[in-house]
Amino acid sequence: MMVNAQITFRAVPRGSASRSAAAVAVIGVALTLVLAARLYALQSVGKSAAAIAMASDMNMRDLRTFWSFPILQSSGMIGLLFAYVGALLGLWQTNLRTGWTTLKLQIERLHRHVGLLVVGLVLVHILATVLDAMGDSWRTVLIPGTWAKQGWPQAVTGYNTGILAAYLLMLVAPSFYLRNLLGGNRWLLLHRLVLVVYLLSIWHAMVLGLDLAYYAWLRPLIWLAQIPLLTLLMKRLYGPIVTRPMKTGSLAVLVRIANVGLFLLSAATSAGLFFLVVTGRAGFIPTV
Repeated sequence: MMVNAQITFRAVPRGSASRSAAAVAVIGVALTLVLAARLYALQSVGKSAAAIAMASDMNMRDLRTFWSFPILQSSGMIGLLFAYVGALLGLWQTNLRTGWTTLKLQIERLHRHVGLLVVGLVLVHILATVLDAMGDSWRTVLIPGTWAKQGWPQAVTGYNTGILAAYLLMLVAPSFYLRNLLGGNRWLLLHRLVLVVYLLSIWHAMVLGLDLAYYAWLRPLIWLAQIPLLTLLMKRLYGPIVTRPMKTGSLAVLVRIANVGLFLLSAATSAGLFFLVVTGRAGFIPTV
């Protein structure tokens, strides 16, 4: 969706922004550590999803060897949680039509700080995966398709979606600080890749997330949680579709078609997710 108006950005007080960033960082780190400690305790007695799913001869309870696995899991799950919060804040902000009010500035600032937290959690997730003592290395974590050559072809899709999501995130996340150099319209187009990153992250978690498969209530909850995001996206698309006059030119027509198509796809996806949950088919993406 192209934006024709000149995009401007207002600064917020530095002290207020610093407090917001610190609060988001503290909450994110605290949640990650609490969840890691809980998973560590469960794994130590063979009751975590990882310990139950793995072969008994791997001895996942040996935390001197598998010490990083709880960190891998907690950083991934908390990262996905905050990615959802970030997407929600971003779509909420774009639906506010009142200009750069104090509320909109606060949402934008919080959205940005949550995004930086997600980047940090992804980096922790990558490092913990490299150190997980289960055969991973920098090659498997950074090069798509590596596991196909190392005897685990079922995991390739999960790894590939995660690797692509990480690369796109590292490309898009710093773009906010280059927005004046890029220009408002170019930055907005690049920033929309965040939604692609989010979708790839969910797919990655569904394929490789042992906890998501072990706790039966998690998958339905995750799918139902996407409906508010899709509703906000449809609301964002609906206004320009019905209020802006049809412009001539091939690019304008293509943008219009893309907006209408995305609106219809979002509506169909919302209905489809609801149907899958109520019919008990929320596990349609198998975990390996």
